[in-house]
Amino acid sequence: MLRIGFADYYLDNWHANYYPGFLREAIARHGVDAAVTHAFAIHDSPPDGGVTTRGWCRERDIVPAGSMEELVDSVDAVMVIAADNAAWHERVAELPLKSGRPVFVDKTFAPSLAAGKRMFALAEGHGTPVFSSSAQRYCQDILDWQAVHKERPRFVSTVGPHSLDSYAVHQLEPIVALMGTGVKRLKAFAVGSAVTQLILDYGDGRLASFVQSPQPYAEFNFMASDGENGARLKSDGRNFYHNLMKVILDFFVTGKVPVPHEETLEILAIIDTAREARRRPDTWLDIVI
Repeated sequence: MLRIGFADYYLDNWHANYYPGFLREAIARHGVDAAVTHAFAIHDSPPDGGVTTRGWCRERDIVPAGSMEELVDSVDAVMVIAADNAAWHERVAELPLKSGRPVFVDKTFAPSLAAGKRMFALAEGHGTPVFSSSAQRYCQDILDWQAVHKERPRFVSTVGPHSLDSYAVHQLEPIVALMGTGVKRLKAFAVGSAVTQLILDYGDGRLASFVQSPQPYAEFNFMASDGENGARLKSDGRNFYHNLMKVILDFFVTGKVPVPHEETLEILAIIDTAREARRRPDTWLDIVI
């Protein structure tokens, strides 16, 4: 049986609260011989209070490990969560990335391109398979588009909520999944301190647009076009979580990385450059990886 462990900054957060159940549903649905068995968090509970590690584990019938070392030694694969604390991913993931066991790192993989490169290098040095992805990559409409359209789209537009640091990956992951790597430059427009609007230029006539607006709350919305026809690619509720869990389980079983590291690093480079572009609106900035 494949034993899966959860590693986190603290366990009482949305992704950690729901992912064990999502994984167990996928295990049952797809008949995988696996179980979510252990968990460990660097901090016992959120800074503003909440469920402790032992309480979290008790509610989910999971064994609380006494240390990150114990967690890694007790399982065959590791889920690094801390989805809202990407600044701590490098610390939370350090021992899992040295373990040689398959490791999934939740969004956003790293707080910067430099940190992402260090994490991938650490994993490579210890023979550890690792990947990261936003669940939005696995929206069923996106998968269906890719199955039908063998050529890359010429234009993708995305709209979504929240902040550049924590949620941009949910829009950039579909862009890179559909259009591939190779963004040459980007430009931000001065549209307000709470809004980020970007144009991504691939340098070959292909473009992607990105609008992120926390107020009013912007639901995820994706569109792809081949230059003649376009289609809205819906963000389809829990389907993308179901699809992601199946991808994670396949990865844990086979050790085959489903998302190329180059794509993850390009997303981090875009986020780094977008931060600078917001300070220098209406200026093209090169993407450097």
